[in-house]
Amino acid sequence: MKLRLAMSGVIAAVGVLQADGATKTRPAPSKLAQAVSLENQRLVPLKSFEIVMAARDRTPETIVGKIDEPLAAGGHAQFPITGAKGCRFEARWAFDDAKDSGDVDLCNDAHIVFAD
Repeated sequence: MKLRLAMSGVIAAVGVLQADGATKTRPAPSKLAQAVSLENQRLVPLKSFEIVMAARDRTPETIVGKIDEPLAAGGHAQFPITGAKGCRFEARWAFDDAKDSGDVDLCNDAHIVFAD
């Protein structure tokens, strides 16, 4: 909902600039991060973490980044993003006590923090 409101504001502002005869300026396009920074502030180790690009048309889903080994409590890791297109991906993770997933936007923020 916030994204739509922000986009409406940008469109309205561009319309005003055009009406005044000013040159139209475009916001810089979002650029996909080259790497993800991961921080585990939980008291349990992170067993696995991966970034997945959703399946499209006839292309199966693709893992575009992951940690190679468990991340200790209080630990930091960084891993590259490879073969990715777009900005929005699914992150999947597993701890000893929980397993979950969620959407991430790697163009706007490639720093992920797990905390209790």
